[in-house]
Amino acid sequence: MRSVIFFKRCFNKRPSFNIDSIQDLPFSENIELAYNFLQPKNARINLNKTPVLFLHGLFGSKLSFNSNGRELTRIIHNPVYTVDLRNHGDSPHVLPHNYITMAHDISKFINDQKWNKCILIGHSMGAKVAMLVSLLYSKLIEKLVVIDNTPHSQRLDDSYYNDLLAMCEIEHDSKEFKNGDMRIVDIDKVDDKLKDYEESSHVRSLLKSNLIRTKKDIERIPKNKQSTEAFKIPVMNFYKHNIIDSISSWPNLHVDKFNNPVLVMYGNQSKFVLPEYFKKFDEYFTNVKFQEFDTGHYISVDDPLRFVHSLARFIEPKVEESLQTHHKRHHIKVNK
Repeated sequence: MRSVIFFKRCFNKRPSFNIDSIQDLPFSENIELAYNFLQPKNARINLNKTPVLFLHGLFGSKLSFNSNGRELTRIIHNPVYTVDLRNHGDSPHVLPHNYITMAHDISKFINDQKWNKCILIGHSMGAKVAMLVSLLYSKLIEKLVVIDNTPHSQRLDDSYYNDLLAMCEIEHDSKEFKNGDMRIVDIDKVDDKLKDYEESSHVRSLLKSNLIRTKKDIERIPKNKQSTEAFKIPVMNFYKHNIIDSISSWPNLHVDKFNNPVLVMYGNQSKFVLPEYFKKFDEYFTNVKFQEFDTGHYISVDDPLRFVHSLARFIEPKVEESLQTHHKRHHIKVNK
C-alpha cells in the first residue's frame, strides 16, 4: 500500500520549469561513442577471439557492466568492451535519440573497431538497440544476448517518468546541489531530493551515477554551463522530447530474421518479458533460448554470479572447467 500511495503522490507532481525554454541539442547521425576495453589484472585475454560488447539501459553507462564484464573476460578470455550510448556517460549529447539511430551508432562503432563480428549483449534500452543491430546489420553479430526486454512496444512504468522528472528538478535548481565553486554536485543533497520521487536505493544509485562528480566530468562541459548542469545526461532535453515514450517503442520493421544464437534473460519479478511475450521473438529470431532469473529488471545486479556464468556458457559452451576454477576462487557454488 505504501508504494501505491508513494507513486500516486509522485505521478501527480508537475514540473516547476518551463519546458518551452529548454534549448534543443544539436543534431548528428554520426558520432564517436565513448567506450572502455576491460583489462582485469591476471586475465589472459585472447585478442583472436570474438569481441564482446555490452550495451547499457536508460540512465546507465559504460560503467554499468564494468564488474560483470571483468569477471566474464577472466572466464572466457574474449576481449570485452562496454560503451556509452548517445546522450549517456561520456558520449556526445545530440539528437535524435531513437532506436534506429542508436543501432547505426553501434554498427559504426563495430566497423570503426575493425571487428569482423562481435557478440552483442544489451540490457533494457540497450537490449532493443542490440536486437536492432542484429536485424539491420546481421553480418556483424555472431551471437546476441537480450536482457529483460522484448521486440515490441510497451509503455514503461510510471517510475521512469518520476525518475526523469526528479533529475530535471535537480538540474533546474542545480545551484542548490553544488558545492562552493558551483561545479561539483553534493551527492547527499541529491539523494535526499531523489527520495521524494524514487523509493529504490538501487535505482537512486543508478541515477546518481550520472552526476557530475569529477574534474574530468567538468572539463567535458562548456564553461558557460559548468555551474548549471548537474548530470552527464541531457535530462531536460529528454523531458522536453518525451524520450521515455520514445524508448518504450519498437520500430515497424520489414527485415530478414536473425538466424544466429540468441539468449533472452528475463527476471520473473519484472514485467518487461512475460511468457505471453515470448512469441514476439519468433517474428524476428529463429534460434532463441529463454532463461528465467529469480530477480527484477536488473538481473546483473540482483544475481551477478549466475548472470556471468550464464553468459560464459552461452558464449563458450566448453567453459565448464574455467567456471569451476572461477567459483573455487570465489568459494561459491556454480549455478546452472
